[in-house]
Amino acid sequence: MKSSSKKWAALAGLASVALAISACAPGNTGGDKGDGGSSPSALPATGWVAADRDAITDGGTLNLPLDETPANWNLYNLDSGTVDDNTISSLFLPGFVVVKEDGSWEADKNFATSVELKSEDPQVVEVKINPDAVWSDGTAIGYQDIQGMFNALNGKVEAYAPTSTNVWSDIESVEAGENDQDVLITFANKNADWPSILGGIYPRWLTASPESFNTAWANGPFAPDGSTFVSGNAFVVSKFDATGKTITFEPNPQWWGDKPKLDTINFKATDRSTVGNAFANKEFDAIPINSSVDTLESAKARSDSEILSSKGVTYSHVTLNGTAGVFQDVEVRQAFAKSLDRKIMAQAVIEPLGVEPEVLNNLIFLNGQNGYEDDSADIAFDVDAAKKQLEDAGWVEGDKGIREKDGTKLTVRLVIPSETPNSALLSQQIQPMAAKAGFEVKIDTVPSADFFTKYITTETRDFEATIFAWQGTPYPISSTESIFNPADSGQNFPGVADERLDGLWAKANAELDPDARLDIAKEIDKIIMSEAVTIPLAARPNQYAVAKGLVNYGPSQFESVTGTNHWENVGWAK
Repeated sequence: MKSSSKKWAALAGLASVALAISACAPGNTGGDKGDGGSSPSALPATGWVAADRDAITDGGTLNLPLDETPANWNLYNLDSGTVDDNTISSLFLPGFVVVKEDGSWEADKNFATSVELKSEDPQVVEVKINPDAVWSDGTAIGYQDIQGMFNALNGKVEAYAPTSTNVWSDIESVEAGENDQDVLITFANKNADWPSILGGIYPRWLTASPESFNTAWANGPFAPDGSTFVSGNAFVVSKFDATGKTITFEPNPQWWGDKPKLDTINFKATDRSTVGNAFANKEFDAIPINSSVDTLESAKARSDSEILSSKGVTYSHVTLNGTAGVFQDVEVRQAFAKSLDRKIMAQAVIEPLGVEPEVLNNLIFLNGQNGYEDDSADIAFDVDAAKKQLEDAGWVEGDKGIREKDGTKLTVRLVIPSETPNSALLSQQIQPMAAKAGFEVKIDTVPSADFFTKYITTETRDFEATIFAWQGTPYPISSTESIFNPADSGQNFPGVADERLDGLWAKANAELDPDARLDIAKEIDKIIMSEAVTIPLAARPNQYAVAKGLVNYGPSQFESVTGTNHWENVGWAK
Protein backbone atom coordinates (compact mmCIF):
# COMPACT_ATOMS: atom_id res chain seq x y z
CA MET A 1 0.00 0.00 0.00
CA LYS A 2 2.37 3.67 -0.66
CA SER A 3 0.78 6.94 0.31
CA SER A 4 3.02 9.99 1.18
CA SER A 5 3.85 7.05 0.51
CA LYS A 6 4.34 4.65 -2.07
CA LYS A 7 1.67 2.33 -2.90
CA TRP A 8 1.42 -0.10 -5.66
CA ALA A 9 -2.21 -0.90 -5.99
CA ALA A 10 -4.78 -3.20 -7.24
CA LEU A 11 -7.62 -0.99 -6.44
CA ALA A 12 -11.20 -0.99 -7.49
CA GLY A 13 -11.07 0.68 -10.84
CA LEU A 14 -7.33 0.04 -10.97
CA ALA A 15 -6.97 -3.52 -9.88
CA SER A 16 -4.17 -4.16 -12.31
CA VAL A 17 -1.11 -3.17 -10.34
CA ALA A 18 -0.22 -5.63 -7.63
CA LEU A 19 -0.64 -3.87 -4.31
CA ALA A 20 -0.43 -0.37 -3.02
CA ILE A 21 1.98 0.76 -0.39
CA SER A 22 1.65 3.49 2.13
CA ALA A 23 4.07 5.05 4.55
CA CYS A 24 1.33 5.25 7.14
CA ALA A 25 1.24 2.77 9.96
CA PRO A 26 -1.87 0.88 11.03
CA GLY A 27 -4.87 2.62 12.31
CA ASN A 28 -8.55 2.24 12.79
CA THR A 29 -11.80 4.01 13.16
CA GLY A 30 -14.39 4.67 15.73
CA GLY A 31 -18.00 3.83 15.01
CA ASP A 32 -19.84 4.91 11.90
CA LYS A 33 -19.55 8.51 13.13
CA GLY A 34 -16.11 8.08 14.64
CA ASP A 35 -17.41 8.00 18.21
CA GLY A 36 -15.37 5.01 19.25
CA GLY A 37 -16.16 1.58 20.52
CA SER A 38 -16.83 -0.22 17.25
CA SER A 39 -15.06 -3.34 16.11
CA PRO A 40 -13.87 -3.82 12.52
CA SER A 41 -16.47 -6.54 11.96
CA ALA A 42 -19.27 -4.09 12.78
CA LEU A 43 -18.23 -1.62 10.09
CA PRO A 44 -19.86 -1.58 6.65
CA ALA A 45 -17.97 -2.59 3.55
CA THR A 46 -18.80 0.79 2.03
CA GLY A 47 -19.14 3.80 4.30
CA TRP A 48 -19.81 6.77 2.06
CA VAL A 49 -23.16 8.55 1.86
CA ALA A 50 -24.86 7.13 -1.24
CA ALA A 51 -27.19 9.16 -3.43
CA ASP A 52 -28.91 8.73 -6.79
CA ARG A 53 -27.91 11.10 -9.56
CA ASP A 54 -31.21 12.97 -9.49
CA ALA A 55 -30.55 13.89 -5.85
CA ILE A 56 -27.20 15.52 -6.68
CA THR A 57 -26.66 19.16 -7.60
CA ASP A 58 -25.38 19.91 -11.08
CA GLY A 59 -22.06 21.72 -10.72
CA GLY A 60 -19.75 22.50 -7.85
CA THR A 61 -16.13 21.99 -6.83
CA LEU A 62 -14.47 19.27 -4.78
CA ASN A 63 -11.15 19.94 -3.02
CA LEU A 64 -9.09 16.93 -1.93
CA PRO A 65 -5.61 16.38 -0.45
CA LEU A 66 -2.74 14.24 -1.68
CA ASP A 67 0.43 13.16 0.05
CA GLU A 68 2.38 13.78 -3.14
CA THR A 69 1.59 14.49 -6.78
CA PRO A 70 2.69 11.75 -9.20
CA ALA A 71 6.39 11.27 -9.88
CA ASN A 72 5.22 9.48 -13.01
CA TRP A 73 1.64 9.13 -14.23
CA ASN A 74 2.26 5.57 -15.44
CA LEU A 75 1.38 3.40 -12.45
CA TYR A 76 3.62 0.58 -13.65
CA ASN A 77 6.69 2.81 -13.61
CA LEU A 78 9.09 2.21 -10.73
CA ASP A 79 8.67 5.83 -9.59
CA SER A 80 4.91 5.50 -9.41
CA GLY A 81 2.10 3.36 -8.06
CA THR A 82 1.12 5.16 -4.87
CA VAL A 83 -2.41 5.07 -3.50
CA ASP A 84 -2.64 8.75 -4.46
CA ASP A 85 -1.48 7.89 -7.98
CA ASN A 86 -4.22 5.28 -8.23
CA THR A 87 -6.84 7.72 -6.97
CA ILE A 88 -5.85 10.26 -9.59
CA SER A 89 -5.70 7.70 -12.37
CA SER A 90 -9.22 6.50 -11.62
CA LEU A 91 -10.51 9.84 -12.91
CA PHE A 92 -9.02 9.58 -16.40
CA LEU A 93 -8.14 5.94 -17.17
CA PRO A 94 -10.78 3.59 -18.58
CA GLY A 95 -11.39 0.19 -17.02
CA PHE A 96 -13.45 -2.73 -18.29
CA VAL A 97 -14.32 -4.21 -14.90
CA VAL A 98 -15.37 -2.59 -11.67
CA VAL A 99 -15.27 -4.09 -8.17
CA LYS A 100 -18.52 -4.20 -6.23
CA GLU A 101 -19.14 -3.75 -2.51
CA ASP A 102 -18.68 -7.43 -1.71
CA GLY A 103 -15.38 -7.66 -3.57
CA SER A 104 -16.79 -9.38 -6.64
CA TRP A 105 -16.52 -7.78 -10.06
CA GLU A 106 -18.73 -6.96 -12.99
CA ALA A 107 -18.27 -5.41 -16.43
CA ASP A 108 -18.30 -1.61 -16.34
CA LYS A 109 -20.89 -0.75 -18.98
CA ASN A 110 -19.28 2.63 -19.59
CA PHE A 111 -16.35 0.81 -21.14
CA ALA A 112 -17.39 -2.75 -21.97
CA THR A 113 -20.69 -4.25 -23.09
CA SER A 114 -19.44 -7.63 -21.83
CA VAL A 115 -16.42 -9.29 -20.23
CA GLU A 116 -16.50 -13.08 -20.33
CA LEU A 117 -14.40 -16.19 -19.88
CA LYS A 118 -15.14 -17.79 -23.25
CA SER A 119 -13.04 -20.92 -22.81
CA GLU A 120 -11.16 -22.68 -20.02
CA ASP A 121 -8.88 -24.87 -22.13
CA PRO A 122 -7.24 -22.94 -23.58
CA GLN A 123 -8.26 -20.07 -21.36
CA VAL A 124 -9.69 -17.28 -23.52
CA VAL A 125 -11.22 -14.05 -22.24
CA GLU A 126 -13.32 -11.88 -24.50
CA VAL A 127 -13.84 -8.16 -23.87
CA LYS A 128 -16.37 -6.36 -26.02
CA ILE A 129 -15.51 -2.68 -25.74
CA ASN A 130 -18.30 -0.12 -25.70
CA PRO A 131 -18.23 1.28 -29.26
CA ASP A 132 -18.73 4.79 -27.86
CA ALA A 133 -15.54 4.59 -25.79
CA VAL A 134 -12.79 6.89 -27.07
CA TRP A 135 -9.67 8.58 -25.83
CA SER A 136 -10.22 12.31 -25.60
CA ASP A 137 -8.00 12.91 -28.62
CA GLY A 138 -10.57 10.99 -30.67
CA THR A 139 -8.76 7.62 -30.84
CA ALA A 140 -11.19 4.75 -30.35
CA ILE A 141 -10.35 2.54 -27.37
CA GLY A 142 -9.55 -0.84 -28.90
CA TYR A 143 -7.68 -4.10 -28.70
CA GLN A 144 -4.48 -2.19 -29.56
CA ASP A 145 -4.49 -0.62 -26.10
CA ILE A 146 -4.68 -3.97 -24.31
CA GLN A 147 -2.20 -5.47 -26.74
CA GLY A 148 0.22 -2.65 -25.95
CA MET A 149 -0.12 -3.32 -22.24
CA PHE A 150 0.53 -7.02 -22.85
CA ASN A 151 3.72 -6.22 -24.77
CA ALA A 152 4.94 -3.92 -22.00
CA LEU A 153 3.91 -5.97 -18.98
CA ASN A 154 4.49 -9.62 -19.90
CA GLY A 155 8.11 -9.48 -18.71
CA LYS A 156 9.68 -10.48 -22.02
CA VAL A 157 11.29 -7.10 -22.71
CA GLU A 158 13.37 -6.16 -19.70
CA ALA A 159 13.72 -2.53 -20.78
CA TYR A 160 10.10 -1.88 -19.84
CA ALA A 161 10.94 -2.78 -16.21
CA PRO A 162 7.35 -2.69 -14.89
CA THR A 163 6.69 -2.91 -11.17
CA SER A 164 4.64 -6.05 -11.74
CA THR A 165 3.99 -8.62 -14.47
CA ASN A 166 1.24 -10.40 -12.50
CA VAL A 167 -1.26 -12.14 -14.82
CA TRP A 168 0.20 -10.47 -17.93
CA SER A 169 3.12 -12.91 -17.93
CA ASP A 170 0.64 -15.80 -18.28
CA ILE A 171 -0.94 -14.44 -21.46
CA GLU A 172 -0.01 -15.83 -24.85
CA SER A 173 -1.63 -13.26 -27.12
CA VAL A 174 -4.02 -10.33 -27.38
CA GLU A 175 -5.80 -10.10 -30.71
CA ALA A 176 -8.84 -8.55 -32.35
CA GLY A 177 -11.95 -10.68 -32.80
CA GLU A 178 -14.72 -9.51 -35.08
CA ASN A 179 -13.42 -5.92 -34.98
CA ASP A 180 -11.04 -3.65 -33.08
CA GLN A 181 -13.49 -3.39 -30.18
CA ASP A 182 -13.73 -7.18 -29.80
CA VAL A 183 -10.69 -8.23 -27.76
CA LEU A 184 -9.58 -11.86 -27.41
CA ILE A 185 -7.06 -12.56 -24.66
CA THR A 186 -5.57 -16.06 -24.89
CA PHE A 187 -3.59 -17.46 -21.98
CA ALA A 188 -0.54 -19.69 -22.25
CA ASN A 189 -0.91 -20.47 -18.56
CA LYS A 190 -4.26 -20.43 -16.84
CA ASN A 191 -4.81 -17.59 -14.40
CA ALA A 192 -7.87 -17.37 -12.17
CA ASP A 193 -7.36 -13.68 -11.35
CA TRP A 194 -7.56 -12.51 -14.95
CA PRO A 195 -10.18 -9.80 -14.15
CA SER A 196 -7.55 -7.99 -12.07
CA ILE A 197 -5.71 -6.70 -15.15
CA LEU A 198 -8.78 -5.13 -16.71
CA GLY A 199 -9.35 -2.37 -14.16
CA GLY A 200 -7.09 0.30 -15.61
CA ILE A 201 -6.18 0.53 -19.29
CA TYR A 202 -3.43 2.64 -20.84
CA PRO A 203 -3.33 4.08 -24.36
CA ARG A 204 -1.28 2.26 -26.97
CA TRP A 205 1.14 5.16 -27.50
CA LEU A 206 2.32 5.00 -23.87
CA THR A 207 3.32 1.34 -24.18
CA ALA A 208 4.68 1.58 -27.74
CA SER A 209 8.33 1.43 -26.60
CA PRO A 210 10.31 1.16 -23.36
CA GLU A 211 11.27 4.83 -23.73
CA SER A 212 7.68 6.03 -24.02
CA PHE A 213 6.58 3.67 -21.25
CA ASN A 214 9.16 5.07 -18.85
CA THR A 215 9.18 8.75 -19.82
CA ALA A 216 6.16 9.82 -21.89
CA TRP A 217 3.97 10.35 -18.82
CA ALA A 218 6.68 11.54 -16.45
CA ASN A 219 5.11 15.00 -16.41
CA GLY A 220 1.48 14.21 -17.10
CA PRO A 221 -0.91 11.89 -18.98
CA PHE A 222 -0.33 13.13 -22.51
CA ALA A 223 -1.82 12.37 -25.90
CA PRO A 224 0.59 11.35 -28.70
CA ASP A 225 1.47 15.02 -29.25
CA GLY A 226 3.25 15.02 -25.87
CA SER A 227 1.58 18.21 -24.67
CA THR A 228 -2.21 17.72 -24.59
CA PHE A 229 -3.63 15.96 -21.54
CA VAL A 230 -5.62 12.89 -22.51
CA SER A 231 -8.41 10.94 -20.85
CA GLY A 232 -10.51 7.86 -21.43
CA ASN A 233 -12.85 8.51 -18.52
CA ALA A 234 -15.23 11.12 -17.13
CA PHE A 235 -12.61 13.71 -16.18
CA VAL A 236 -9.45 15.07 -17.77
CA VAL A 237 -6.51 16.99 -16.32
CA SER A 238 -6.85 20.69 -17.05
CA LYS A 239 -3.80 21.80 -15.08
CA PHE A 240 -0.85 20.09 -13.38
CA ASP A 241 1.56 22.22 -11.37
CA ALA A 242 4.42 19.93 -10.33
CA THR A 243 6.15 22.76 -8.45
CA GLY A 244 3.07 23.90 -6.57
CA LYS A 245 1.97 20.25 -6.28
CA THR A 246 -1.58 20.83 -7.44
CA ILE A 247 -3.77 19.07 -10.02
CA THR A 248 -7.07 20.25 -11.46
CA PHE A 249 -9.54 17.99 -13.24
CA GLU A 250 -12.52 19.10 -15.30
CA PRO A 251 -15.19 17.07 -17.14
CA ASN A 252 -13.87 15.34 -20.26
CA PRO A 253 -15.73 16.94 -23.20
CA GLN A 254 -15.41 13.67 -25.14
CA TRP A 255 -16.99 11.60 -22.35
CA TRP A 256 -19.83 9.42 -23.60
CA GLY A 257 -21.36 8.43 -20.24
CA ASP A 258 -23.49 10.24 -17.67
CA LYS A 259 -22.45 13.88 -17.40
CA PRO A 260 -20.22 14.48 -14.35
CA LYS A 261 -22.01 16.31 -11.57
CA LEU A 262 -18.94 18.28 -10.49
CA ASP A 263 -17.43 21.12 -12.53
CA THR A 264 -13.98 20.88 -10.96
CA ILE A 265 -11.95 18.52 -8.79
CA ASN A 266 -8.82 20.02 -7.23
CA PHE A 267 -6.01 18.06 -5.59
CA LYS A 268 -3.24 19.60 -3.49
CA ALA A 269 -0.30 17.85 -1.87
CA THR A 270 -0.38 18.47 1.86
CA ASP A 271 1.62 17.09 4.78
CA ARG A 272 -0.37 14.57 6.78
CA SER A 273 0.58 16.44 9.94
CA THR A 274 -1.41 19.47 8.80
CA VAL A 275 -4.23 17.95 6.73
CA GLY A 276 -6.63 17.77 9.69
CA ASN A 277 -6.29 21.47 10.38
CA ALA A 278 -6.64 22.20 6.68
CA PHE A 279 -9.93 20.31 6.66
CA ALA A 280 -11.10 22.12 9.78
CA ASN A 281 -10.32 25.40 7.99
CA LYS A 282 -12.40 24.23 5.01
CA GLU A 283 -9.46 24.03 2.62
CA PHE A 284 -10.56 20.47 1.78
CA ASP A 285 -13.97 18.85 1.48
CA ALA A 286 -12.86 15.35 2.48
CA ILE A 287 -9.71 13.81 3.91
CA PRO A 288 -8.56 10.30 4.87
CA ILE A 289 -7.83 10.07 8.59
CA ASN A 290 -4.93 7.67 7.98
CA SER A 291 -5.21 6.32 11.53
CA SER A 292 -3.97 9.59 13.03
CA VAL A 293 -5.59 10.63 16.30
CA ASP A 294 -4.41 14.21 15.75
CA THR A 295 -6.01 14.30 12.31
CA LEU A 296 -9.22 12.81 13.66
CA GLU A 297 -9.49 15.31 16.50
CA SER A 298 -8.71 18.25 14.21
CA ALA A 299 -11.32 17.09 11.72
CA LYS A 300 -13.97 16.72 14.41
CA ALA A 301 -13.57 20.42 15.21
CA ARG A 302 -15.35 21.26 11.96
CA SER A 303 -19.07 21.56 12.66
CA ASP A 304 -20.35 20.93 9.12
CA SER A 305 -18.70 17.53 8.74
CA GLU A 306 -18.95 13.91 9.76
CA ILE A 307 -16.58 10.99 10.25
CA LEU A 308 -17.41 8.05 7.99
CA SER A 309 -15.96 4.58 8.44
CA SER A 310 -15.76 1.27 6.63
CA LYS A 311 -13.83 -1.94 6.72
CA GLY A 312 -10.41 -1.60 5.14
CA VAL A 313 -7.70 -3.48 3.32
CA THR A 314 -4.60 -1.58 4.45
CA TYR A 315 -2.25 -3.41 6.78
CA SER A 316 0.96 -2.15 8.28
CA HIS A 317 4.06 -4.25 8.71
CA VAL A 318 7.75 -4.25 9.48
CA THR A 319 9.84 -5.15 6.45
CA LEU A 320 13.40 -6.48 6.73
CA ASN A 321 16.16 -6.25 4.13
CA GLY A 322 17.28 -9.82 3.51
CA THR A 323 20.12 -8.87 1.16
CA ALA A 324 22.53 -7.16 3.56
CA GLY A 325 23.58 -7.01 7.19
CA VAL A 326 22.35 -9.32 9.91
CA PHE A 327 19.02 -10.04 8.23
CA GLN A 328 20.60 -12.15 5.51
CA ASP A 329 20.13 -14.98 8.04
CA VAL A 330 16.53 -16.21 8.29
CA GLU A 331 17.19 -17.32 11.89
CA VAL A 332 18.03 -13.73 12.84
CA ARG A 333 14.97 -12.44 11.00
CA GLN A 334 12.71 -14.86 12.83
CA ALA A 335 14.31 -13.95 16.15
CA PHE A 336 13.75 -10.26 15.49
CA ALA A 337 10.10 -10.93 14.66
CA LYS A 338 9.67 -12.99 17.82
CA SER A 339 11.01 -10.11 19.90
CA LEU A 340 8.13 -7.84 18.80
CA ASP A 341 4.87 -7.84 20.70
CA ARG A 342 2.71 -7.13 17.69
CA LYS A 343 -0.49 -6.91 19.72
CA ILE A 344 0.94 -4.07 21.82
CA MET A 345 2.18 -2.33 18.67
CA ALA A 346 -1.21 -2.59 16.99
CA GLN A 347 -3.00 -1.34 20.10
CA ALA A 348 -0.75 1.70 20.31
CA VAL A 349 -1.88 3.12 16.99
CA ILE A 350 -5.39 1.71 16.64
CA GLU A 351 -7.04 1.81 20.06
CA PRO A 352 -6.76 5.63 20.37
CA LEU A 353 -9.16 5.75 17.42
CA GLY A 354 -11.73 3.69 19.28
CA VAL A 355 -11.35 0.21 17.82
CA GLU A 356 -9.96 -2.98 19.30
CA PRO A 357 -7.26 -4.13 16.87
CA GLU A 358 -6.97 -7.63 15.52
CA VAL A 359 -3.39 -8.71 14.84
CA LEU A 360 -2.82 -9.94 11.29
CA ASN A 361 -1.21 -13.39 11.11
CA ASN A 362 -1.33 -13.97 7.37
CA LEU A 363 0.30 -12.31 4.36
CA ILE A 364 -2.14 -13.42 1.66
CA PHE A 365 -5.53 -12.93 3.28
CA LEU A 366 -6.88 -10.29 5.63
CA ASN A 367 -8.70 -11.16 8.85
CA GLY A 368 -12.13 -12.45 7.93
CA GLN A 369 -11.29 -12.93 4.25
CA ASN A 370 -12.04 -16.36 2.82
CA GLY A 371 -8.84 -18.40 3.20
CA TYR A 372 -7.49 -16.59 6.28
CA GLU A 373 -5.79 -18.66 8.98
CA ASP A 374 -3.12 -17.98 11.60
CA ASP A 375 0.26 -18.85 10.05
CA SER A 376 2.41 -16.96 12.57
CA ALA A 377 4.09 -19.92 14.31
CA ASP A 378 7.60 -18.95 13.13
CA ILE A 379 7.28 -15.29 14.13
CA ALA A 380 4.94 -15.41 17.15
CA PHE A 381 5.98 -13.17 20.07
CA ASP A 382 8.33 -15.09 22.36
CA VAL A 383 11.41 -13.29 23.68
CA ASP A 384 12.93 -16.41 25.25
CA ALA A 385 12.60 -18.27 21.96
CA ALA A 386 14.17 -15.31 20.16
CA LYS A 387 17.16 -15.37 22.53
CA LYS A 388 17.65 -19.09 22.05
CA GLN A 389 17.43 -18.80 18.28
CA LEU A 390 20.10 -16.09 18.29
CA GLU A 391 22.27 -18.12 20.66
CA ASP A 392 22.01 -21.14 18.36
CA ALA A 393 22.98 -18.94 15.43
CA GLY A 394 26.19 -17.90 17.21
CA TRP A 395 25.11 -14.51 18.59
CA VAL A 396 26.32 -14.26 22.18
CA GLU A 397 25.29 -11.64 24.70
CA GLY A 398 27.70 -8.74 24.95
CA ASP A 399 27.95 -5.26 26.45
CA LYS A 400 24.59 -3.90 27.73
CA GLY A 401 22.86 -7.05 26.53
CA ILE A 402 23.53 -6.40 22.84
CA ARG A 403 24.59 -9.60 21.12
CA GLU A 404 27.77 -10.01 19.11
CA LYS A 405 29.21 -12.49 16.63
CA ASP A 406 32.77 -12.51 15.32
CA GLY A 407 33.26 -8.96 16.57
CA THR A 408 30.08 -7.65 14.92
CA LYS A 409 27.26 -6.18 16.96
CA LEU A 410 23.67 -7.24 16.30
CA THR A 411 22.70 -3.81 15.04
CA VAL A 412 19.64 -2.92 12.97
CA ARG A 413 19.14 0.37 11.11
CA LEU A 414 15.42 1.10 11.13
CA VAL A 415 14.52 3.67 8.45
CA ILE A 416 11.24 5.58 8.81
CA PRO A 417 9.76 8.63 7.05
CA SER A 418 9.50 11.98 8.79
CA GLU A 419 6.10 13.53 9.48
CA THR A 420 4.55 10.08 9.95
CA PRO A 421 3.66 9.90 13.65
CA ASN A 422 2.60 6.26 13.67
CA SER A 423 5.87 5.13 12.14
CA ALA A 424 7.71 7.12 14.80
CA LEU A 425 5.60 5.58 17.55
CA LEU A 426 6.08 2.04 16.29
CA SER A 427 9.84 2.50 15.89
CA GLN A 428 10.09 3.72 19.47
CA GLN A 429 8.29 0.57 20.57
CA ILE A 430 10.46 -1.70 18.45
CA GLN A 431 13.68 -0.33 19.94
CA PRO A 432 13.20 -1.54 23.56
CA MET A 433 11.32 -4.69 22.53
CA ALA A 434 14.11 -5.88 20.27
CA ALA A 435 16.73 -4.90 22.86
CA LYS A 436 15.35 -7.53 25.22
CA ALA A 437 16.42 -10.20 22.73
CA GLY A 438 19.81 -8.54 22.14
CA PHE A 439 19.22 -6.31 19.10
CA GLU A 440 20.53 -2.75 18.99
CA VAL A 441 18.01 -0.79 16.89
CA LYS A 442 19.11 2.57 15.52
CA ILE A 443 16.26 4.73 14.19
CA ASP A 444 17.05 6.70 11.04
CA THR A 445 14.35 9.26 10.21
CA VAL A 446 14.53 10.41 6.59
CA PRO A 447 12.52 13.00 4.62
CA SER A 448 9.10 11.66 3.67
CA ALA A 449 9.58 12.77 0.06
CA ASP A 450 12.73 10.63 -0.18
CA PHE A 451 11.48 7.60 1.74
CA PHE A 452 10.29 5.53 -1.22
CA THR A 453 12.37 7.13 -3.94
CA LYS A 454 15.81 6.97 -2.29
CA TYR A 455 15.66 4.50 0.57
CA ILE A 456 12.89 1.91 0.20
CA THR A 457 13.54 0.90 -3.39
CA THR A 458 14.63 -2.34 -4.96
CA GLU A 459 17.60 -0.52 -6.47
CA THR A 460 19.07 0.93 -3.29
CA ARG A 461 17.54 -1.09 -0.43
CA ASP A 462 19.05 1.57 1.82
CA PHE A 463 17.59 0.14 5.01
CA GLU A 464 17.83 -2.90 7.25
CA ALA A 465 14.32 -2.59 8.66
CA THR A 466 11.47 -0.25 7.84
CA ILE A 467 7.77 0.33 8.44
CA PHE A 468 5.10 0.98 5.84
CA ALA A 469 1.79 -0.51 4.78
CA TRP A 470 0.48 -2.63 1.97
CA GLN A 471 -2.95 -2.00 0.59
CA GLY A 472 -4.70 -5.18 -0.43
CA THR A 473 -7.01 -6.12 -3.23
CA PRO A 474 -10.02 -8.25 -4.08
CA TYR A 475 -7.49 -10.53 -5.83
CA PRO A 476 -5.35 -11.51 -2.82
CA ILE A 477 -3.53 -14.48 -4.34
CA SER A 478 -2.07 -13.32 -7.64
CA SER A 479 -1.62 -9.74 -6.44
CA THR A 480 0.82 -10.75 -3.68
CA GLU A 481 3.21 -12.67 -5.92
CA SER A 482 5.36 -9.71 -6.93
CA ILE A 483 5.91 -8.77 -3.28
CA PHE A 484 7.51 -12.09 -2.42
CA ASN A 485 8.60 -13.69 -5.67
CA PRO A 486 10.93 -13.49 -7.50
CA ALA A 487 13.68 -11.89 -5.45
CA ASP A 488 14.30 -9.22 -8.10
CA SER A 489 10.64 -8.25 -8.50
CA GLY A 490 9.97 -4.52 -8.57
CA GLN A 491 7.96 -4.86 -5.35
CA ASN A 492 10.16 -7.32 -3.46
CA PHE A 493 11.82 -4.80 -1.16
CA PRO A 494 13.39 -7.45 1.12
CA GLY A 495 15.11 -9.04 -1.91
CA VAL A 496 14.37 -12.57 -0.68
CA ALA A 497 12.46 -15.36 -2.40
CA ASP A 498 12.22 -18.81 -0.85
CA GLU A 499 12.99 -21.55 -3.39
CA ARG A 500 10.03 -23.50 -2.02
CA LEU A 501 7.83 -20.89 -3.70
CA ASP A 502 9.02 -21.83 -7.18
CA GLY A 503 6.00 -22.75 -9.23
CA LEU A 504 3.48 -22.39 -6.41
CA TRP A 505 1.98 -19.09 -7.56
CA ALA A 506 1.77 -20.39 -11.10
CA LYS A 507 0.00 -23.46 -9.77
CA ALA A 508 -2.43 -21.37 -7.70
CA ASN A 509 -3.12 -18.94 -10.52
CA ALA A 510 -3.82 -21.79 -12.92
CA GLU A 511 -6.23 -23.52 -10.55
CA LEU A 512 -9.78 -22.53 -11.47
CA ASP A 513 -11.33 -24.60 -8.67
CA PRO A 514 -11.74 -22.12 -5.76
CA ASP A 515 -11.22 -24.61 -2.91
CA ALA A 516 -8.14 -26.22 -4.45
CA ARG A 517 -6.75 -22.76 -5.14
CA LEU A 518 -7.20 -21.72 -1.52
CA ASP A 519 -5.24 -24.78 -0.39
CA ILE A 520 -2.28 -23.77 -2.54
CA ALA A 521 -2.49 -20.18 -1.30
CA LYS A 522 -2.39 -21.41 2.30
CA GLU A 523 0.77 -23.37 1.50
CA ILE A 524 2.31 -20.22 0.02
CA ASP A 525 1.46 -18.19 3.09
CA LYS A 526 3.09 -20.61 5.50
CA ILE A 527 6.32 -20.30 3.50
CA ILE A 528 6.40 -16.52 3.21
CA MET A 529 5.51 -16.11 6.88
CA SER A 530 8.39 -18.40 7.83
CA GLU A 531 10.80 -16.27 5.79
CA ALA A 532 10.13 -13.40 8.23
CA VAL A 533 10.93 -10.64 5.78
CA THR A 534 7.50 -9.07 6.16
CA ILE A 535 6.18 -9.00 9.72
CA PRO A 536 2.46 -8.10 9.61
CA LEU A 537 0.95 -5.97 12.38
CA ALA A 538 -2.74 -5.21 11.81
CA ALA A 539 -5.20 -4.09 9.18
CA ARG A 540 -7.05 -0.86 9.71
CA PRO A 541 -10.54 0.14 8.69
CA ASN A 542 -10.88 3.18 6.46
CA GLN A 543 -11.99 6.46 8.00
CA TYR A 544 -12.72 9.74 6.24
CA ALA A 545 -13.73 13.18 7.43
CA VAL A 546 -16.28 14.44 4.93
CA ALA A 547 -18.07 17.78 4.61
CA LYS A 548 -21.80 17.33 5.05
CA GLY A 549 -23.60 17.13 1.72
CA LEU A 550 -20.82 15.36 -0.15
CA VAL A 551 -22.17 12.11 -1.58
CA ASN A 552 -20.76 8.99 -3.25
CA TYR A 553 -17.26 9.67 -1.95
CA GLY A 554 -15.52 8.38 1.15
CA PRO A 555 -14.32 5.16 2.79
CA SER A 556 -14.85 1.66 1.46
CA GLN A 557 -13.17 -1.70 1.58
CA PHE A 558 -13.39 -3.17 -1.90
CA GLU A 559 -15.92 -1.12 -3.83
CA SER A 560 -13.14 1.36 -4.27
CA VAL A 561 -10.11 2.14 -2.20
CA THR A 562 -9.77 5.30 -4.23
CA GLY A 563 -13.00 6.78 -2.91
CA THR A 564 -15.50 6.00 -5.63
CA ASN A 565 -16.01 3.76 -8.62
CA HIS A 566 -17.71 6.39 -10.76
CA TRP A 567 -16.46 9.94 -10.38
CA GLU A 568 -19.28 11.24 -12.55
CA ASN A 569 -21.64 10.43 -9.65
CA VAL A 570 -19.66 12.29 -6.98
CA GLY A 571 -21.11 15.63 -5.96
CA TRP A 572 -23.14 17.69 -3.54
CA ALA A 573 -26.62 16.71 -2.43
CA LYS A 574 -29.45 19.00 -3.43
